[in-house]
Amino acid sequence: MIHHLPAGRILGWGSLFFILVAADVEAAGKGGRGEPKPEAKPPESAAFTEWQVQDSSLRYKLHLIEKPTHPSAGYFVHLPDGGILPDTTVTTVVMTEDGKVIPSYLLWQNAENGFSMVFADPGSQERPVYVYVQSGRVTQLWNPESGITPSAILCTFPGRDSLNSALSLSKLGRVEPSVHLENHAGNKKAPFSIGGDMTGRPRPGSFYLLSYVEAAEAGSYWIAPHIIDGKCDVSIDGIKINPQERSKKWGGTGASVNLTKGLHRVEVLQAAGGTGPDSTNKYDGLMFLTWRPPSEKLKGGVEARIIKDWEIVRSGACKLVAVEAKNGGPVAAATANPGLCYWFGNEEPLILYDLSALTSGQPADATYTWTFPKEGETEGPDVQWICPAFREYKVRLTVKSGQDTSTCVVPFFSYSTKQTNLEKADQREAFRKALATMLKAFPRSPDPVADWSTAWWNNLMRTVEGKEEEQILTRLFTDHPDILRRKLTPGQLFTLQDLLLDLTQRQNPRETLQWIQKFLSDASTASRRSELKLREGEVQMYYLDDRRQAEKIFTEMSGLGDHAERAKIRLGDLAFLDGDLNKATAYYADVQRRARSRRNAAPLFSGDLVTNQLVQGGPPQTAQPNSPPAQGLPNIAAGAEQKRGALQEVSLSENVRSLTDDGFPLEARQTLLTWEIEFPLSKISGDYILRESAFHMKMGDWKRARPMLEAYCRQIDASSFLPGATAMLISCVQEAKETPSASLIETLEKVKDRLKYHPVAGDLDRFLSNAKNPSN
Repeated sequence: MIHHLPAGRILGWGSLFFILVAADVEAAGKGGRGEPKPEAKPPESAAFTEWQVQDSSLRYKLHLIEKPTHPSAGYFVHLPDGGILPDTTVTTVVMTEDGKVIPSYLLWQNAENGFSMVFADPGSQERPVYVYVQSGRVTQLWNPESGITPSAILCTFPGRDSLNSALSLSKLGRVEPSVHLENHAGNKKAPFSIGGDMTGRPRPGSFYLLSYVEAAEAGSYWIAPHIIDGKCDVSIDGIKINPQERSKKWGGTGASVNLTKGLHRVEVLQAAGGTGPDSTNKYDGLMFLTWRPPSEKLKGGVEARIIKDWEIVRSGACKLVAVEAKNGGPVAAATANPGLCYWFGNEEPLILYDLSALTSGQPADATYTWTFPKEGETEGPDVQWICPAFREYKVRLTVKSGQDTSTCVVPFFSYSTKQTNLEKADQREAFRKALATMLKAFPRSPDPVADWSTAWWNNLMRTVEGKEEEQILTRLFTDHPDILRRKLTPGQLFTLQDLLLDLTQRQNPRETLQWIQKFLSDASTASRRSELKLREGEVQMYYLDDRRQAEKIFTEMSGLGDHAERAKIRLGDLAFLDGDLNKATAYYADVQRRARSRRNAAPLFSGDLVTNQLVQGGPPQTAQPNSPPAQGLPNIAAGAEQKRGALQEVSLSENVRSLTDDGFPLEARQTLLTWEIEFPLSKISGDYILRESAFHMKMGDWKRARPMLEAYCRQIDASSFLPGATAMLISCVQEAKETPSASLIETLEKVKDRLKYHPVAGDLDRFLSNAKNPSN
């Protein structure tokens, strides 16, 4: 339950040894490849440009976001299919918005992942470019004579480890569904290199890198490939080079190639066998390419240097903004982007994915439905989903408009390198929100929660904050109670039960009583039953205002057994609320005397005590004396004990404050309970009421904070904490939007007299004025 954990680790292959878990992949229908539907009127939208290719029923709308480094490099783009294309072959026409046809060529295509293509640079323009898909036409594959020099495109064939597989990729056209590609030339250290599978898939793998480099001058170039692992062939302008050792120097194995000034095609075939990650060697990759231009003199006793970033040609980049149908009907298309990686210790890494449907150009009444493995289903154009790492996924998106339906499959391999830091509230919140979506989406049977690893439960415990988890906890305890009992430790189970009770008591305290009875029937220990009975009394006391019933419960508990001391403190709280300060003090002092005896007989209090209790997940425990203190001895340690107690109170107060402010409610709550059982007199002589109220106010629980604050302001005449308590009481009433009662106004009038020279008096004046004259 401790939030203060090391920051999330980068999910990289080089630091992970794993066994790839077989994917639970849904068999999703292709959809969209049946008979064409009658044409309907296109959407009435200013953004919907006139349809320019009449024999095309589908088009992709692109924004050009990054210019190519060389005009001939054109623009590279990969466009999704997943079942939306009208045919199994792809023929395209690329046009500008003003009707100019741009030369375009297909690179690779499969019906599951979609197709990649390159098209010529349309020149200086800011308007969109449209890719129209045609049926029954001959596909135009890219070739070196096309006039376009695409670069640098890395095509990957996972699961294969031969150069023949890499060679099959170089032929372009139709490929296996697992083939994927990126516009990627290398890394900062080695700009021209193959580091491995960019999607994180494990070995084996085969690769084809299609690229162009610029020779600044004509002459003989020394080309030296560095093969770190696996097999590799390099070709220059279609001719395979045969590296030979010329010297023992770095870069001394290579071949001389005569190049003209200008651009030259460099193709790399690479195969990586074995299993596991690609980056298991100190060079963190499979190969990189070096060269020495004709007139360049190298220092340091080397024969070649790395190819520099600016020497590598780069195609321009596009952003897909819409997929549109000619008949104006719905088209299902989406992106799957990896986000935060929740990975701690040796637990299973969990990846937060952002799944987004392309909504631009869709009918105004379009609805979006996502279907996940294990029959999970949720609505909306955007959804976040948690996926265990290193697995293949297929998610189905269905878009409906009227009687028309379009379906696509969105495949991805779960992998991310984005760090997670649970010290950040937004990253804790992201996990909770995604988990709530998933629990709502899944059916009760088959139970998806049954397969959750320890990582799911631990991350739930790490991210809960006691404010937004009611949906999660209600579903878990309603739909999956047996799984909770089987998967969680008692401490974790009790913590989640307490969180649910905290959340429901604010809005529906009678429902909370029902939950308490349910948890009581399942409680296996006397200690847990006592704790739940204590909670029942607190609900009656603070939320249902039935103090007589609460007193009955606490009185029965205050005799013997677990939580008897806390029951006595609650009896003191009831007396405090009723205005009997002497009776409250008697209860608090009685409990504190026994707590002091235990402290004197036990080892010195350590801050680790609370931490250890939280790790174990149980309620705070106090040390028990081994034997009564000796009688008749001089009390020479009395002063030291008082100083020690004062220091402990200060420490507990500061811990509660910092934990509350930093958003760690589980720890703050446990520390409050420890403080209360050790020093209950702090309720009237210290700042306990302020820290406790600040905690409840941070949780939005104004009803729980207000009664004790009001009792404190009414009965404590002289205290340095009175101004703070007054300001918090005013805030509670205002935030809860309650009408001030006559007794509250009377209490604050008396406080105003005591604090008439304090800065808080101004706030009191304004509050009382508004309370007496609400129309103003």
